Amino acid sequence: MVPSITSAAVEAMMSDLAGSARRAPEAYLAAARSTLLRILSRPELLDPSRLVGRGEGLSRNLLFGTEAISVWAMVWPPGVATPVHDHHCSCCFGLLRGALRETWYRPISDTHAVATLDAVRQPGFVACMMPSGPNLHRIANDGPEAAVSIHVYGYDHRVQASSIHRTYEIAEG
Repeated sequence: MVPSITSAAVEAMMSDLAGSARRAPEAYLAAARSTLLRILSRPELLDPSRLVGRGEGLSRNLLFGTEAISVWAMVWPPGVATPVHDHHCSCCFGLLRGALRETWYRPISDTHAVATLDAVRQPGFVACMMPSGPNLHRIANDGPEAAVSIHVYGYDHRVQASSIHRTYEIAEG
């Protein structure tokens, strides 16, 4: 039998993660990775109403936020993709459901970038990075089913609208 998990337990987990944001970058990223892995292994911890899309585009549903971190559930309908972008803050994400294509890029100017690596991410995948940049990537759902990912960003959602620092056009070549 699985012990019951309360919303208070989730709140405590997220508060602990927010507290870790004041630690050294490596320790914070390890805490974010550990928290994401716990969430991905126990999706029943999450409010199912936060894991549904709202409309045809990418849906961002806030799960938790403080001045140190913002945790989002993102719902990716088929065909949805982000622009090529980098982040002004730490960025960690884990794939809960579905498959997503993550493509990494190298900037060739302030406005254009070329692809360097392409991978399809499956449920359970977790990645974390600091804004040591440039860390340019694009995430896309090119599969037939909706995907759900959980993202931990090192910014206050009440102060900034997004974790994206800059977007780039894809250069051919």
